[in-house]
Amino acid sequence: MAITKIHPIKTTLDLSIDYICDSEKTDEEILISSYKCGHKTAALQFANTRELMNSSAKNLGRHLIQSFMPDEVTPSLAHQIGQELCDKHLKGKYEYVITTHVDRGHIHNHIIFNNVSFLDGKAYLSNKKSYHQIRKHSDDLCKLYELSIVDNTKSEVEKNTVKGQSYKEHLERKNGTSYKAKLQYSIDLAIKKARDYDDFLGIMRSYGYTFKQGKHISFKANNQERYTRAKTIGSEYTEERIKERIKKRLKSTISYSSKRLSKNKVIDIKSNKLASQSVGFARWLKLQNLKNMAKTWSTFTNENISDLTSFNETISNVHDEYNLQLSCVKSLELKLINIKEYRKQLDIFNKHLGLYKSYSNAADPELFFQQYERKLILFVAADEYLKLNELCTSISLDNLSNQIGSLLDDLTNAKKILSQQKDKLKEINDLKNNLDLYLDDALALPATSKCKT
Repeated sequence: MAITKIHPIKTTLDLSIDYICDSEKTDEEILISSYKCGHKTAALQFANTRELMNSSAKNLGRHLIQSFMPDEVTPSLAHQIGQELCDKHLKGKYEYVITTHVDRGHIHNHIIFNNVSFLDGKAYLSNKKSYHQIRKHSDDLCKLYELSIVDNTKSEVEKNTVKGQSYKEHLERKNGTSYKAKLQYSIDLAIKKARDYDDFLGIMRSYGYTFKQGKHISFKANNQERYTRAKTIGSEYTEERIKERIKKRLKSTISYSSKRLSKNKVIDIKSNKLASQSVGFARWLKLQNLKNMAKTWSTFTNENISDLTSFNETISNVHDEYNLQLSCVKSLELKLINIKEYRKQLDIFNKHLGLYKSYSNAADPELFFQQYERKLILFVAADEYLKLNELCTSISLDNLSNQIGSLLDDLTNAKKILSQQKDKLKEINDLKNNLDLYLDDALALPATSKCKT
């Protein structure tokens, strides 16, 4: 389970970055990463981007925190998830520093990113929509790595609110040591897995809980002295509501799956959990499979696919075309990033070249450096970048801007073609899945019965 929150940084950006990079909180700086900046010079580089893009944005950066449930994730995995969250949400447009703190009862990521994009100069737009996007990306990653998630619907917010919570309980929840918080998390997770109430109790037992049934059901963890009544967590945790939530989840899951399975894909009924839970759903699935298999044969006829050899060749060609187009898109994206960085560093070089020459000829270089330290550091970094990459300093910025515009057009067209190839790839994979299941059923012969003599 990952909980996210974000707030702007209006002043002391450097102090904020220093705090999140504290070696005692980050396992001696092992769990620090950055993008398009160094974590020790990030504040300076953020400022340079704002100056280069002539930004009038008031915020200097954004501070995003992603917290995980105690004992659910390792520091390295949490750090990886945080980096992937940045890649998904920031889309390579903003410099950022990410650190993973391990000094509390729960592991959490701190992400500070520039409020201004180094690609287009636009300020980050923070509102309800962008926050929900962060939550969705975070939840998707938690699902991918088989971590739990917490829903943000009104009912979930209400159920997560504990009436009459003491200050001691508040601190325990904050530090990740609260029995109630862990019980709440365990019940939520068990409800998502359970087929019925008895199954729910079995899952809770496997989590290390014992329970007793009085007027209200109570649970106790292995290292806990007293039982905790589930109703004290919230109104959504009474025995009646737990049963209702299990039924509601099963009903919505079948309905949702029916909607998703209505496309041209044959489903393996034998391994489908929902089919084993609902006779009606299994019957509907069989009819749907017959319809989809008929469509598959029709597609084979229209595409002049007469045998397995020609079908396998078609599959191979479609995969090759998709991978080739994907490589093309990635190549264009890399070129675009490199040329934008080239333009950025060249602009810095041209702006401060005269200042650096004055510094080289100054009567008191130390005093001169103290007066223009930031600009001189930026110039030296830009000069090193251009030399290291063997880039020309005589080319005009307008020329590079034109190249960027041309690359953007090429990338847009390449992505359109890639989208078409992706749809075609999905279609051919569905056809292959349908054929494999059909042949598997056709080749499955009934066992020969033995006659008694």
